[in-house]
Amino acid sequence: MIEGTKGTNEKVNTLQEFTLMFWKNQILINDNKIPLGQCTTDILNLNDDYLVEMNDSRNALVVAMKTLFNPNIKKDLATVSEIQNKLNKVLDLEIALPPFHYLIDKEFGHSMLADIFNTKPQGFAALTDRNTHQGEVFYHFIFMLISFIDETIAFKKYISVMLDLYFEKLNKRNEEHYAVGVYSFFTDTKLLNEIRVTMPPILSFDFTQTREVGIEYAPMRNPENEKEYLIAERIVFKSMGAFLHLDFFRALMNGHCPRRCHNCGKYFLLLSGHNTCYCSNMAPNQKKVGDTKTCRDIGAHIKETQKKEKRTPTQQEYDKVYNRLKTRKNRGKLSVDEWNNQVAEAISYMEQNQRGELSDFEYKELMEKF
Repeated sequence: MIEGTKGTNEKVNTLQEFTLMFWKNQILINDNKIPLGQCTTDILNLNDDYLVEMNDSRNALVVAMKTLFNPNIKKDLATVSEIQNKLNKVLDLEIALPPFHYLIDKEFGHSMLADIFNTKPQGFAALTDRNTHQGEVFYHFIFMLISFIDETIAFKKYISVMLDLYFEKLNKRNEEHYAVGVYSFFTDTKLLNEIRVTMPPILSFDFTQTREVGIEYAPMRNPENEKEYLIAERIVFKSMGAFLHLDFFRALMNGHCPRRCHNCGKYFLLLSGHNTCYCSNMAPNQKKVGDTKTCRDIGAHIKETQKKEKRTPTQQEYDKVYNRLKTRKNRGKLSVDEWNNQVAEAISYMEQNQRGELSDFEYKELMEKF
């Protein structure tokens, strides 16, 4: 096993296998107390550029590994260094994600191939030969790195659709209503198929209700009172998908749920007992210099001034696109003709959705392209 350097309650964590302590509605990592669902929320807030970079780096690493494991290609220091750089790019992107940035050192593995190539030629030959034990272990390590990227991208897609299309319709925010949202999502086979066909083939990950983990129990000091001891649940994960799956669904069981802010569009973690559609982060695009209003501050104003008639989710999606296009026109990024054509196109999509000619998922996908 290719080891990391940070431990969790005497467990050595690696990218292939990592252990986390769960207690009440929190994840305990050394001195960090992370609310259930916060890691999921952080993944949901990964921007498109980061996801594209992850996918491009993944593909580059796949090509590099074909070269590395090809016995007919002679390896020199320049080739090995180039492959190491592609490996480092993937490591950097993955170690920056939760929970790895709590568990794995930033420089982990960054000189692995080059060091072995320079100091242990026979060891390097064994490492790059899948017929050896070392080669099979290393190949599995690379496969896991690639799988983590696939799992993260797929998880973000499925959960964001579930939250936006089913959870936003819920009348209340609690465990019972979250269960209704989950059930409605998983029984919507048409929607699940629509999501699946929009994604590239991902052989290593499928979004299901079942994931495998290892469960242990361990005594530890009470993080709220050092004089007391308690028994915590220690869970061993061997994939990113398994961890995110547990973090999200266990959060729902405890009344925690990520929600998209109705002002800035980013996700925030809605804790048990709370029900708001605005986050507490600094609101974007504030007009006055020195203005420190949060989205929640602005949301309170919006609620006071909004019209009495409640617009449907379809109309709300159109409103977001309309406002986005209007901002671009006002900034000179769209001509009047482009503005008119794109608004007309958005109206057409809205009307098709209202007539049932476009599903909610198809409609949302089209509107996000504006």
